[in-house]
Amino acid sequence: MKKMFTLLALLTCFLGVKAVEVVDAEIHFSDVTEVSLGWGAFVEGSTLDIQDGYLHYSSPGLPEGGNPWDTQFTLAALSGFSIQVGETYTLELKIKGSVEGNWQNIGFAGGNPYGNPHVTTDWNVVQMVYENAGSENSTPLFQCGNWAGEWWIEYIKITHEERPNQRPKEWIELLDNGDAEKPWGDLANVAFNDQENNYKICAWSKTNAGDPVPSPIEQVDGSNVFVVHGTACADPSAAASAWDNQFWIEAPRALKAGEMLKVHFRYKASEAANTNTQMHFQNPSDYKFYQCIGDVAFTTEWQVFDKEISWPEGGNAGNAWSIAFNLNPNNKNAVDFYFDDLSIQELKLDHGWFVAGSNEANGLAYDFDNAIEFEPDPEDEELVVATVGTVGKPDTWVDKVMISTVRGFDSSFKSGTIKIVNGTIANDPDVWPYWEESGNAVIKLPAAGVWKISIDITENRQINFIKLEGEEDKQPLEEIANPTVNIVKGQERVDLQDDKNNEGVITVREEADDPNGENVGGEGHTGQTWDNQFFIVANRELAKGERTILKFKYKSSVADAKTTTQCHGEPGAYKHWSAIGDVTFQPEEQVFDQTFTVPDEADGMKSIAFNMAEIKGACDYEIYDVIWMTEDHYETLIDTTGDNNFYIKEGAGTSPYVVSGISSVVNESKASNNAIYNLAGQRVSKEYKGIVIKNGAKYIAK
Repeated sequence: MKKMFTLLALLTCFLGVKAVEVVDAEIHFSDVTEVSLGWGAFVEGSTLDIQDGYLHYSSPGLPEGGNPWDTQFTLAALSGFSIQVGETYTLELKIKGSVEGNWQNIGFAGGNPYGNPHVTTDWNVVQMVYENAGSENSTPLFQCGNWAGEWWIEYIKITHEERPNQRPKEWIELLDNGDAEKPWGDLANVAFNDQENNYKICAWSKTNAGDPVPSPIEQVDGSNVFVVHGTACADPSAAASAWDNQFWIEAPRALKAGEMLKVHFRYKASEAANTNTQMHFQNPSDYKFYQCIGDVAFTTEWQVFDKEISWPEGGNAGNAWSIAFNLNPNNKNAVDFYFDDLSIQELKLDHGWFVAGSNEANGLAYDFDNAIEFEPDPEDEELVVATVGTVGKPDTWVDKVMISTVRGFDSSFKSGTIKIVNGTIANDPDVWPYWEESGNAVIKLPAAGVWKISIDITENRQINFIKLEGEEDKQPLEEIANPTVNIVKGQERVDLQDDKNNEGVITVREEADDPNGENVGGEGHTGQTWDNQFFIVANRELAKGERTILKFKYKSSVADAKTTTQCHGEPGAYKHWSAIGDVTFQPEEQVFDQTFTVPDEADGMKSIAFNMAEIKGACDYEIYDVIWMTEDHYETLIDTTGDNNFYIKEGAGTSPYVVSGISSVVNESKASNNAIYNLAGQRVSKEYKGIVIKNGAKYIAK
C-alpha cells in the first residue's frame, strides 16, 4: 500500500467530582521586605516598593506620546513554574487604588493575556482566567504604564484545577551523581561538545567566558558540592555579560516540551546575586531559549529549589537538555556559587501510541487514563492501528480525538499529542495526510462514529482515518463571500518627518532616533503603525497550526499604500507580529487569496489586524467580498452577511469598533457637540450605560 468546551468543566459535569485546586505560585507581601524583580522597565517618576506589608506602585502617569507598556515588570517570586498545555489558570490578587480604573494588562510573558484588572478605591479580590492552549511562558508580566496614581496589592496567587482521580504521580530520577559524592574520574576530561559522552555529566560550569567544563567538586559546609568560582567583570565600568560565568544542570536526554518534571537543588553564593535561567541544547553553551525555571536569587545561606514544572516549549526550537544559569546578569563581582543535591525527575508514564476520544453532543469526555493503545498492524510493519468507539453502540461514537505518545497523567498526555498537517481527513483508505508533534492538539473528525486510525510511525509520518460506523460525513461548504464594503479612512500621520532621504515617501520604520537620521529603524516620533487599523474577526478562537483560507478584494485611494498584518485575539489584543504578510493596496482592485496557517505563537487568535499607518499620508482603504473558512471547507469562520466580523480604527488614540455604519456616524458626531452613539450606530443620551462611541473613540459609560 502506498501512503500518499474546557476539559475540566466537562469532566466535572460528567463524572460528578469536585476538582482539586493546585497552587502554582503565591506571594503575600506581608512576608517580604523588598521587591525582587525578575525584570522591569518603568515610566520616569514611578516607584515600586513594599509599603506597610503591601506591594505599592506610584506613578505620575504616561508622558505625552507614551505607551501603557512603558511600565512593565515581572516578580521573581512568581517565576519558576511552567504552565501546562490544556490547563486553565486563575490569577487572583487583592488590590485597591488611590483612584478607580483599569490596568493595561496582566499576562504571561510572551503576550498571552490574563486580562485588564479593574481597580477601585476599596479593597477587592480580582480574579482573571487564562486557558493555555500551548504557550510555554509562565511568568506573569504586569503592564501598568497607563496608571496615574497609586495602588496596593496584598497578595497574588496563581492556581489551576486538576481532576482528583488521576493516577498517583510516580517519579523517576534522571541524574547520576547529582549529590556530587562521586569524583568525575575519566569523565573529567570530556569536552562540552562531545555528544557521545557529555550527557553523562549532570553538572557543567564556565568562568571568565571560557568553555564549559565538568563542574569542580569541593567540600563546603561538610558536604561535597559543585562550585563555580565566578570571575569579576574585566571592565568595572562596563555592564557584566550574564553568561561570562555559567552553571548547567544537564539531563541525560532531551526533555520533551510540556513533559512533567520535578526539579530540585540546593544553592547559595558568597554574596547575594540574582541569576536568570535559560534552556540549552545538548552541548552546554548551545543556547536554545531565554526562559526556563525563572530567576533564582542567591544569598549567603543555603536555599532549596523544589518545584514541579512543565518543561517549556522554547519557541519551537526543538527539545532542550539542560537548565543554564547565567550567574552575573547584575553582579559584576567575583562571586562563588555553590550547588548541591541536583535532581531532575520525570513522571512515570506509559510510552507508545495512545488515543482518547470525545463527543460533547453525547456527553462523552476524554478519558486519558484509559486511552486506547495502538497495536502493530499485522499487515504492515510500518503502521500502528487502533479503533476508537464500539460498533453497535452509538453512545461511544466520537467526533474528536487526541493522539499522544504517552499515557498516565492528563497534562502529560496533552503535551505529547500530534496534529494533522499538509492534508485533511477524508474517510478514504487512499488518503494519508501528514502528522507532526504539537502539544494539546485536537483532531476534529468529519462525523461522529467508530473510527479506525492507522499511523505510519516511520519518518514518513502519515496517518489515515476510516469510519467503520457512524453519522454521515460533513459536506464541504461553498465559498460565499461576505459582500460588506469596509472603508477605513486612514488619518494622516502628521507627526512624521521625511528627514532621512527626502524622497517624499516615508514609513514609520524609516524614522530614526537621532537627529542625523543615521540609526535607521527607530521610531523617533510619537505615531504608531497601528494608529489606523482594520480587523477581520473570526467567530471563534483559532488553534496554532490550523490551516484556513482567506480571500478578499481590496483597493485604496492612493498608490502603494503598504500595510503590515498581525495576529490578535480580540481586536487590539496583540498576539504575534506576523499574520498574512504585507498587503500593499493600489487604486485598482486586487484579489487576495492565501492559505493561512495560525502561527504557534498566535495560538488562540481571533483577528487578523491590518496596520494602516505604515504610510504618512491619509488614505481610504477598501476591503470587501471577504471569505475566511477552514481549509477543509467544513466551517466558515465569519458570517456570510452583515458586518459583525469587521472592526476599524481611524486615528491615534481611538479604539477598534464594529463597522456597523459607524464611520459616517462618527464623522457626524465630530461636528455634533460630542454626540454619543452605541455600537449599532444609534444616537443615545448621556445617561446610556455600556460601550459607546464619542468623537470617534470607544468608551465605557457607567
